[in-house]
Amino acid sequence: MKRTDPKEVTSAELLTLPIHERLVKLNWLGQLWTAPDGTPLLPVEFVGRQGRAVQLIDVREGEELIGALGYVPGSVWLPLARIHEAATRWSPGTPLVLVSRNGGPRAAQAAQSLECLGMEYVAVMDGGIMAWRKFGFATMRDEAVLRQAPVPAPAPIETGEPEGPLTQAQIEAHIGDAQRVRWVKMAALMLHSKTSCVDGRDDHAVVGTPGGDAGEFLLALASVERVTGQPVPLERIAALLEGYVETFGHFYIHSDTTAGNNLIRAMRADPELSDRLPPTSSGPKEWRAFLNSPPEALRPLVLRHVITPGNVGCGHLRLMLQHPERYLIRRPVVEEFLRALFTMRWNGAVELDLVILGGGHEEGAVVNVRLEQGVWAFTRVPLISPACGTAGVQMFVNHPQVADFMREQVARYFTTHPELLPLGEAEYGILRKDIRRLAEIQQAATLSVLAKGLPVFDVVFRSAREFTVQAAGVVG
Repeated sequence: MKRTDPKEVTSAELLTLPIHERLVKLNWLGQLWTAPDGTPLLPVEFVGRQGRAVQLIDVREGEELIGALGYVPGSVWLPLARIHEAATRWSPGTPLVLVSRNGGPRAAQAAQSLECLGMEYVAVMDGGIMAWRKFGFATMRDEAVLRQAPVPAPAPIETGEPEGPLTQAQIEAHIGDAQRVRWVKMAALMLHSKTSCVDGRDDHAVVGTPGGDAGEFLLALASVERVTGQPVPLERIAALLEGYVETFGHFYIHSDTTAGNNLIRAMRADPELSDRLPPTSSGPKEWRAFLNSPPEALRPLVLRHVITPGNVGCGHLRLMLQHPERYLIRRPVVEEFLRALFTMRWNGAVELDLVILGGGHEEGAVVNVRLEQGVWAFTRVPLISPACGTAGVQMFVNHPQVADFMREQVARYFTTHPELLPLGEAEYGILRKDIRRLAEIQQAATLSVLAKGLPVFDVVFRSAREFTVQAAGVVG
């Protein structure tokens, strides 16, 4: 039987799906690649950040799961001999990721079997559990995984009015058993991964700071100007960003479907662009392809619309553009950063990850994720999903200790490029302190708009198996 290729899914088919499910599958299709033998594969880092909408299935034998390599927390055990059971447990459209020792023939055979049974979104985690551990993700070896009762498919993602502020009990239930939280080494996070925004609409497991990597970069630029008393030359921002990405690796910025639709409408209304855009019959796949790589002649015109506040889907960055005085940053700095970032993406910088979020803000709390023992390069950091997927169960997720640790490295970066900035080793201490102070100001400015009146909770992990949730006030 010929395999079903998920990449053949049309925009018309995707448009029939709820927005959150559509985005999950668009992101899946964007990361999926096919090995020479036809096996569909997904990279470890992508799999490690997936939330409740994607199901991980371990196809190894039981003794392997509780052996030296362990298993991915939250995965379901279905050895190859029983893999057919997946087709009765989950609906055909459920994204399934198969995990084996190294992503080899065993997982490939399981994928082929499930595709023949009508499962539409099946992939193998490239490199298997060995790649998972090599990346820096933690595993478990609890024998309870071998006694799991059948797990029902996740409830459909709902939309509607939020239920109101979340309680401490709801936060505890959302985060769930600490053994199911995905952990990654801080050193691996810095080398391979990215810092996401605190936005509650993200279904992925994240390490969150306001604006993610984009917010952190702009925070540092604003502090540089405060410390030196001089404006950063706009023509140097592209070089600073290129060096930043080369130094720290993957770089996160997000938008949302509302801003994306605004952008499309604005470009269609632009007489210089209107007749050079994808046809009006185009769907999400076609528009994503266009915006990922516009024709070179159109790029200056597209950039003109990309930096308009209403077309910026990250609330933190949009507020910077609208109220730069509250963030102690110059608007031209934010605009030039956006131009540089999109230009780099269009020129093939694969490290720049633009994530599209769906739906409206329905957050019911601000959650600060902390580790009792502090954060060091060797520390394992918990990745938390801000969005549970049902109406009203979202939270702003912030990792203040992780952000503080990473800002130390960012301050070092900005004081080691005297050819671009009038800073050196002598200014490191004051820059480091100013970044910390300004981060508090900028975070408060954003939360006062997006999270006003919401309760704040501190989630404190004492170990990988134990956490507490403590009330910490209300956003004023």
